[in-house]
Amino acid sequence: MTSADHDACVADLKRCIALSENMAVLDAGSGTGALCLALVRIAGLRITALEPCSAMNALLELRPELRCVTTVQGFCDHADDRQHFDAESFDLIASRQLANCLFDPLAAFRNWYSWLRPGGAVVVMDGLFDRHDWSGTWDGVVDTLPLSACRTTATVPYLLENTGFRIDFVGLMDHTNALPSTRTQRYMVAATKPQG
Repeated sequence: MTSADHDACVADLKRCIALSENMAVLDAGSGTGALCLALVRIAGLRITALEPCSAMNALLELRPELRCVTTVQGFCDHADDRQHFDAESFDLIASRQLANCLFDPLAAFRNWYSWLRPGGAVVVMDGLFDRHDWSGTWDGVVDTLPLSACRTTATVPYLLENTGFRIDFVGLMDHTNALPSTRTQRYMVAATKPQG
């Protein structure tokens, strides 16, 4: 991703969520740090990256601009994954292109709900992928991932709401989608864990 990609991601985030200094932020499914590279542009965030693949974590940790990011290896979409963090550890949980790869989105969203402080927010950024978008080594995986070919912005908010979140925003990522590097339309869902 280029600097323009990261700037567009930050601009899209700021449309739906207030980001402030000292917020504890979890990048769920961080990969090699694409979302982290956008988040470090916002001063004062305390960022943790959760990623199951050791090779991706190693690449993330090699990036000098991400030295301030704490990395944790693990998945988030099984009930056992809740042990990665204490309850109410984060003010914000964000994911970029993770929802389409979750084997159990409801388990992930339940874990996120537990990890968020009351009043905390979750932001899911993903693509409106079709079946044909999964090819090569990914061919066949589409039939094991419930959100992999989800051509609607309605499913993720529905699942988040059923987990207990209040939906605050659902829409396309206009800044990201305007870039020539974006081949598949991206959308974003923001939701809040209610107080009390």
